[in-house]
Amino acid sequence: MKYSTTDPTLLVSFEDNGISFAITDRGIGVPAEDIPKLFNSFFRASNSDSVSGTGLGLFIARQFVELHGGHIDVSSQQGQGSTFCIVLPMA
Repeated sequence: MKYSTTDPTLLVSFEDNGISFAITDRGIGVPAEDIPKLFNSFFRASNSDSVSGTGLGLFIARQFVELHGGHIDVSSQQGQGSTFCIVLPMA
């Protein structure tokens, strides 16, 4: 089975000290017990058997965002999708 999302959205907003990106999908979501480990290298959510990958994508994304002085967070509900929020400072 190939992973796909339905109607992914991107919301960009400007804040006092930075720019915020919220990327939302309606994919398989992440079980609550996996969220604290989601940005660890080589970690794959317990429900990701049908999704190919190495468990490095979110780890690399977090490293990239933090190297630019920002932070990344996720909220997710299994079976309903996920929202990843990235906040980067503006020079």
